[in-house]
Amino acid sequence: MKAKFKVKTFIKTLIFLLILSAIIMVLIQVLINLKPVNSVKYRGLLFVFRDNVKAAERIPVYPNDKMLGNMFWDYKIQNISILFKPEQQYIGRYQANFFELAYKLTAIYKTSYPIIFEKNINASEIESFDNITREDGVLKIVYIPPTYANETIIKVSSNRIYVYAKTDRDMDLATMKIILSVMDYAGNYTYLN
Repeated sequence: MKAKFKVKTFIKTLIFLLILSAIIMVLIQVLINLKPVNSVKYRGLLFVFRDNVKAAERIPVYPNDKMLGNMFWDYKIQNISILFKPEQQYIGRYQANFFELAYKLTAIYKTSYPIIFEKNINASEIESFDNITREDGVLKIVYIPPTYANETIIKVSSNRIYVYAKTDRDMDLATMKIILSVMDYAGNYTYLN
């Protein structure tokens, strides 16, 4: 009789420990998924961002991320022109985003050895968002600030990318999304942190 009692106790204890360990594993996964990721590794290089990479990945792209990434790897594109409407309250934000975009795109293109990508990247002020023309060999990225945007989305159309940002932070996240889409199209990146 005592042996049965010990077996029952052992089985109950074992089941309790299994359930407890499963709960602990689920909690650890939840904590890992909720933890912000500020850096990624791409082809041996470390890219550190100013905000959460997971939040940037949630920025919607129309029609899709693949088309966005493909535009940057198109061999016919020789120039990347960043267009913006100069507004005093966003000048610092524009500068930070343009520097990040230019610096990280240049680093990404340098990892494409043996194929060499040399693209000129520049920024220009525009007076209006209307009539932004398409030019062969030029990819135009148009930043539309929160005063003109009612949503946060990246829209891709022929040789133009329109970045609509509802808030200042969304402008940063959209810039990060562009960089991550370029990385994802040409390979893969992994989270670090």
